[in-house]
Amino acid sequence: MLVWLAMLISGALAGLAGVSEVAGPIGQLVPQVSPGYGYAAITVAFLGRLNPIGILFSSLLIALLYLGGESAQMTLNLPLAITQLFQGMMLFFLLACDVLILYRPRLKVHWAKRQMTPVTGAA
Repeated sequence: MLVWLAMLISGALAGLAGVSEVAGPIGQLVPQVSPGYGYAAITVAFLGRLNPIGILFSSLLIALLYLGGESAQMTLNLPLAITQLFQGMMLFFLLACDVLILYRPRLKVHWAKRQMTPVTGAA
């Protein structure tokens, strides 16, 4: 019952956020209403490790990334794709770190696996 209540509340909050996104600044639905928020949400969820506190901090990090990207675009005349590039690189490196941690590639050193020959006989 608690899970259903949490899903109902989260759905209502997501709907309220969608209504405010569509009706807020422009007052009408435009084709460019969502500038890639789904991809940012994937990065936020992966960076936060699906932990509510982790997602809170990772969403603040991604928000700072977007704000910094817009500021860099205006002041340094950088393209907007720099922010998306950095976000993609961050997701790629996080995935690479997880793969390396999960599989832990090891070098096979043959000289370390040689069996020691027993020393027999004293002179």
